[in-house]
Amino acid sequence: MKQAWLDKETGIAILYALPFLAHAMALTPLITFIPGFYSGEHGLPLQLVGAIIFAARLFDIVVEPTVGILSDRTRGPWGRRKSWILAGLPILMLGCWMVFAPPVKVDALYAGFWITITFAAFNVLDTPYKAWGAELSRTYMGRARVAGWREGFGSLSGLLALILIFIMQQSGSEGLSDTMFAMAVAFVIGMPILFAITLTLVPEPPIEDLHIQPPTLKESLKVIGENKPFMMILGGLGVLMAGGIIGATLHIIVMEKYFDARKLFPIILGSESIAGILSIPLWLWLAKRIGKHRAMAIGVMWMAVWSAPIPLLKPDDDMLYAACIIIRGFGGGALAVLIGAMIADVVDIDTLKTGQARNGLYFAMVGMLGKIGIAFGALVGTTLPTLFGFQTANAVNSPEALFALLVTYAWVPMVIMGLAAPFFWFYPLTEQEQKRLRFEIERKLQTTAEA
Repeated sequence: MKQAWLDKETGIAILYALPFLAHAMALTPLITFIPGFYSGEHGLPLQLVGAIIFAARLFDIVVEPTVGILSDRTRGPWGRRKSWILAGLPILMLGCWMVFAPPVKVDALYAGFWITITFAAFNVLDTPYKAWGAELSRTYMGRARVAGWREGFGSLSGLLALILIFIMQQSGSEGLSDTMFAMAVAFVIGMPILFAITLTLVPEPPIEDLHIQPPTLKESLKVIGENKPFMMILGGLGVLMAGGIIGATLHIIVMEKYFDARKLFPIILGSESIAGILSIPLWLWLAKRIGKHRAMAIGVMWMAVWSAPIPLLKPDDDMLYAACIIIRGFGGGALAVLIGAMIADVVDIDTLKTGQARNGLYFAMVGMLGKIGIAFGALVGTTLPTLFGFQTANAVNSPEALFALLVTYAWVPMVIMGLAAPFFWFYPLTEQEQKRLRFEIERKLQTTAEA
């Protein structure tokens, strides 16, 4: 019999990952465009926009763990993860529309309300979705492959978003308003169609329950605190996200105000996305040989190193700048595919101790700390340059202000990301240890079933 070209596990991973093909249509504007859009085209002070994003992300500290805990406990005909996705999707679609295509002149109240709603809705959908993905495979590299398909489609989505930006520019569109509107349309049409396919065709695996007495809140916090690999992920990812978001917040501002290369934005970031997609097989190969944690540390250092030359470039060095960003993009593939798989592994430690598979809680806690990092990064990225006189609305900024912008954009993230690398390099949960954990879980499940 001829062997099928696509095994069942890979097919499930692909179907599960489909919604990430529209993911960047919302995420790219939320992270990259909002500061420039609301400060440049709606006249809000850049530091005020940064403060709004910071406050919205702090609100996620309440929303995300609540969603994670409740999705772990949800039972019903639609499943514990699917129910939350169905609840979050329409709110996210509405929020993105109001943020990207505001029907009125934006003031601080409007921006604060709808940005907060949109980020919260993202959590209601994204936390259960990623927890669901972690449950689709029980093996060390199987989890990495599920995350690889999801984040690979996410990178492809980023490329599609940038192609849309390029098309808008070529059509004569000026400013961000038309581009943001086009992304809003693409998102509200594409996301429900893709999720309809995924929710229909991808099953939720059986819930692992070892029938151990559920821990009290105090006991639960103790178990989490004693989970050393998880605490190292929290530390590393929080630092890494803070550094990365400082740069992402200032991407389009640096291109426009220093390199005068705003039209190159979709080409440069599109090439960076392609580099990230092409690197995914390499990072999976490296993870198999030296471990996901050390491959992750190498990826982090790669991204940090290629930020170093940027503040030394002259305004007409736009091609050298593009080369740095694109080469740096190869490191992004490591973050995309490995961190989610590592989180799934640390949940096995918790399952053995508590008897519950609490993927939602763990992904929520990682997401929560990541959001704190994002909030900090957005605040630093939008505030630090202004302390040296830089303003987006200024037609001309002083050389000192522009240099402060570049330092904030490249060197500050470089140092912060460098501090994140040791958290991953010395992470103790290897493939051999994960296999031991899974053996113990399967043995206890078998014993419970026979009792």
